[in-house]
Amino acid sequence: MPACQFDAGPEELAALGTAFHEAWRHVGPIYGPFENPHREWLARLILGLRRSGHSGDITLLAIEQFMATAPLAEWASGAQERLARN
Repeated sequence: MPACQFDAGPEELAALGTAFHEAWRHVGPIYGPFENPHREWLARLILGLRRSGHSGDITLLAIEQFMATAPLAEWASGAQERLARN
């Protein structure tokens, strides 16, 4: 996939990184051939939320969108159970 470009300061980059890692903690771990594509998809969702004007913590929105749009529905149902436990 082509690289995404956007302008962000260090604080915003740190917040986006935190949102990614927190969301991945809830939807992962995914091992094998699907790990990198799913990590990239989650990152693109987070960047899309940021670009669309969402402010504050976008982690929950990213998790919800990821589970609704990522392939492997049987895997996503396990992520929902992990999210409910936390």
